[in-house]
Amino acid sequence: MTAHDMLQLQTIDSALDSITHRRPRLPEKLAHDADVAALAQVQSLVAAAQARIDAAQQSIEAAEHAAGDLTTKRTRLEAQLKTVIAPREAEALMSQIATLNAQRSDLDDQELAALDEQAAGEADLAAASETLPAVQATCAASAATLADALAALAAEEVSLHAERDTLAASFSAEDRATYDHARKQFGVGVAQLQHSHCSGCHMDLSPAELDLVKAAPAGEPSECPQCGRILIR
Repeated sequence: MTAHDMLQLQTIDSALDSITHRRPRLPEKLAHDADVAALAQVQSLVAAAQARIDAAQQSIEAAEHAAGDLTTKRTRLEAQLKTVIAPREAEALMSQIATLNAQRSDLDDQELAALDEQAAGEADLAAASETLPAVQATCAASAATLADALAALAAEEVSLHAERDTLAASFSAEDRATYDHARKQFGVGVAQLQHSHCSGCHMDLSPAELDLVKAAPAGEPSECPQCGRILIR
């Protein structure tokens, strides 16, 4: 294992980290998420319109049922009215019939209002249903595009893992442990000496520290005196 190998392993791991970071932030995913939200909104409009229609229909049926009961009662009272002779009893029956007529008028108004509500719900349903196929098609298309992007990332990931496995196999147990410890501690555990500073912590090294780093045998990693990362020169 050379310092170059360790740096190459860090490069591969950084690329794998980048894939993990990029996957949930892919432009294709953001676009698909927006399409899913748009579809959910249209589906919500469809459901709301249908619920409005159903509620109006229930109100219409309830009004019709109640009106039927009132008609039956009124017919019975009108039949009784034809048979009574006493003025007071006739007055009472006519009062009851008038009350039933008023209730029936209220029910008719309620039914008309429910019919208007039903018509409005049907208009909303038609409008939402008209846009639904296009939104569904857009969502399906962006899902396919996202699947392609994820497949490309997965293929890249598989290739990087294969390259990593081959490279890591050349490390001694001690070097592997050193690398794994630095990676666990810093994330990016291997840095390069760039002029007089570490590319990991971006701190300038003193002349004495530079001499210490440069004293390491050529091709072997050393340690950054500032941050403790594995330092490659």
